[in-house]
Amino acid sequence: MSTELSQAHIAELAERFQRQLGEIQRPEDVELLRRDLLGKEGTVKELFKKLRDVPAEEKPAMAELLNQLKERVESELDAKDQSFKTKALQKQLDEQYLDFSLPEAGSGLGAIHPVTIVEERITEILRPFGFENVMGPEIETDYYCFDSLNIPKHHPARDMQDTFYTETGHVLRTHTTSVQARMLQHRSLFENGKLPLKIASLGRVYRNETEDASHQSMFHQYELVWVEEGLTLSHLMGLITHILKELYGKRRKVRFVPKFYPYTEPSIGPQIDCSVCRGDGCGACGGAGWVTVGGAGMIHRNVLLEFKFDPEKVSGFAFGLGTSRLAGQLYNFPHLRSVYENDLRVLKEIV
Repeated sequence: MSTELSQAHIAELAERFQRQLGEIQRPEDVELLRRDLLGKEGTVKELFKKLRDVPAEEKPAMAELLNQLKERVESELDAKDQSFKTKALQKQLDEQYLDFSLPEAGSGLGAIHPVTIVEERITEILRPFGFENVMGPEIETDYYCFDSLNIPKHHPARDMQDTFYTETGHVLRTHTTSVQARMLQHRSLFENGKLPLKIASLGRVYRNETEDASHQSMFHQYELVWVEEGLTLSHLMGLITHILKELYGKRRKVRFVPKFYPYTEPSIGPQIDCSVCRGDGCGACGGAGWVTVGGAGMIHRNVLLEFKFDPEKVSGFAFGLGTSRLAGQLYNFPHLRSVYENDLRVLKEIV
């Protein structure tokens, strides 16, 4: 239709719209008609542009007619769209009929979430070692999440983290290691570097895992840091092995593989044999038969120096266990996302 602006053309457009509205059979057609008339290059938009060519004495009346047409089109398209939604909802209700006159069966008692169970068990396992439990903020600064942990600006490890940044320049913490940085700083500034330092922290961490369907954007970690004289990699491996054996049983296999983390050196990755396939290889372990359940290592000398600890005199180790993955292995979940889906059929099995 021509976009010439006149009362006759506005009336003709209104009649055409009414016919087209009556011919709509699908919800998609509503949006197509809306775009054709009200879109950036739609017919009604084009007519509004023609107002500048209308004589001044006719412009108010013509503008009023156009506004009435625009409001009518918007209103009737919205009503048509709502009618499709109402019909779809009614169809769904008819197909999923529920008899509300039946007595309520009851959902039963609630249960503790698998991740919480794992966190409580690890805390209990560590109790004889005398660790102090500390909670840290989930919204962190660059300093505690990266700079203080030997991850300076433009370091490639920052790309590896795939971080969520806020409008204020803060980040959603990518690891509970940020709590380690805070506690090392606190001990150095306010307690004159008193040792030993034994800190345990747990909570949610966030990664922008948009390109990897096997990972979650939010998951849970259990962080531990221990600093004093004489600590070695053997102490770290022994403590992790003790935790995993206590959690899964003495017969569970545990091994360590080399890893890289900017804040530890050397770095290792603790692994356990997959509980779903018992080492044969399956979807839960990616066919490897082993599942990496965390990251660990000896605290990098640069991190110790950052917080005024002498790496020639003291050493420390840290690990971050993925409690989400530990929970999945403890209850034989085939996929990590099952831990967070809150499917009652699954959760009731662990009560």
